[in-house]
Amino acid sequence: MPVSVRSRTSRPAARRRRARTFVSLGLLLLLVVAFVRTAPPSSSAAPRAFATGGPGGGTFATNATLNLTDAPSYTPNSIAATSGTAVAVHLVNTGLFSHTFTVSSVANLSINRSWSPTQLNAFFVAHAPWVNASVGPNSSQWANFTIPDTASGSYEFVSVVPYQFQAGMAGFLNITASSPGAGLTLSEGTAASSLAFAPAVLQANATGYPVRISVAVSNLGSTGHTWTLVPQADVNLTPGNFSSYFSVHAPLASVTVPTTPGQVIWANFTIPKAGVYQFVCEIPGHFAAGMVGYLYVGVAPPAVAPPPSTAIVEPILLLGGGALLGIGAFLALSASLVGRFPPRAPSGHH
Repeated sequence: MPVSVRSRTSRPAARRRRARTFVSLGLLLLLVVAFVRTAPPSSSAAPRAFATGGPGGGTFATNATLNLTDAPSYTPNSIAATSGTAVAVHLVNTGLFSHTFTVSSVANLSINRSWSPTQLNAFFVAHAPWVNASVGPNSSQWANFTIPDTASGSYEFVSVVPYQFQAGMAGFLNITASSPGAGLTLSEGTAASSLAFAPAVLQANATGYPVRISVAVSNLGSTGHTWTLVPQADVNLTPGNFSSYFSVHAPLASVTVPTTPGQVIWANFTIPKAGVYQFVCEIPGHFAAGMVGYLYVGVAPPAVAPPPSTAIVEPILLLGGGALLGIGAFLALSASLVGRFPPRAPSGHH
């Protein structure tokens, strides 16, 4: 008989445990429904980002302040200007050593960091710099110069004091050509974690042609890349044919992206008509790995697909949560009633 009593009293407890389990599961499903309804759409639902160029252009003088530090470095490490304009750069030496502001006259060239000071000086002897100003410790001066009308692209500036350039003291003077079609500036980057352009889709809202476009290309990693634009609209290259295509059709723009993260190089070009222009990386294997993008000029890019709908999943979750709550409530009620009524007295007959 004691065994029978323990069995009777253990049943309500077991039912209560099962009830709590079903109630918990029901509440969990309802919470999942609430999260699905309120959570913002995942960024993975829109794999392509867009950068839109706005109106601009015009000729203007540039005034900039450049701090020369003992790091050694320039702060900031880039200056933007327009061809055919006067530029005034306030050079402020914040350190205890002399530095120079020496601007290369060769467009779209990243000077070799492995060069010795002698090789660097030989380069500037062969290619006379636009500016070569020396600034002493804790002093400042102005570098004033005029950018040629024909200049366009990125021009590196360095300190020729021995081993300062080799230690990282370099920057870029980024020049946008001033022409009747100038007016659109776009930004582009190369992804650090994967071989890709970010964004892979650029859009230029041009209203007249030809139109001048400038793309600022920066490196988010340390791997070398190129940004190479096809010269013809609506041409779709593949990793297998792009080399032969460019051997016949010269790129509309092709720049080598600096390997130093954050440095910017400018690709300046003129688009003759509306259309879709493909850009790729020409480094072997990079195009095949995903380094390809499209410039939409005067045409709308395709719409991004919306995230998957949860209209069917939500009712199922709601019904499931409600059913589990109902089962849990029934078991809880049953457990509360068991043991309230005394068992029928055993009959006296054997």
